[in-house]
Amino acid sequence: MRFPKIFLALVIIGISLSSYLIYFHYEARAGLPSWCNLNDKINCTNTILSSYSEIGKIPLGAFGVVWFSVSGLLYHNKLRFSKNASTNAPFYLFVWAGIGVASVVYLVYVEIFLVGSVCLLCTATHATGIAVFVLSYLSVRGNLSGHVKNIFYEQTSPKYDRDG
Repeated sequence: MRFPKIFLALVIIGISLSSYLIYFHYEARAGLPSWCNLNDKINCTNTILSSYSEIGKIPLGAFGVVWFSVSGLLYHNKLRFSKNASTNAPFYLFVWAGIGVASVVYLVYVEIFLVGSVCLLCTATHATGIAVFVLSYLSVRGNLSGHVKNIFYEQTSPKYDRDG
């Protein structure tokens, strides 16, 4: 795949930001002040303290750590889904990154329209995820249909023994 150093840097940045968001989640809940509260509209504490900041008592930052970790594993072809995993790895990463971008769109909607404030740390994490999506797109660009064919048509026809 393309851009290995940039991709590695993005994964490390994404895991670091997401990990800090987990730390900040508990820090804000303990009532400690934040450096990233600029005003009422750009306010990490408001966002982190909202009911949307966790799923089942798990801070959203934990999901970010998992997402960036899986992205790194897919990029470096450490997850095997099929015999042609190395051939299809860019496509798997593209699909995974697309799921991440869909999540980012939803989370930005929540921040702006439901919570009423934007978290700078979250925005930096979102931008990092979008950059991962762009790089994954550049890796499959021009051969997207080839990847889909490899996945869905890989050895689907039965092999018959001519001797009986």
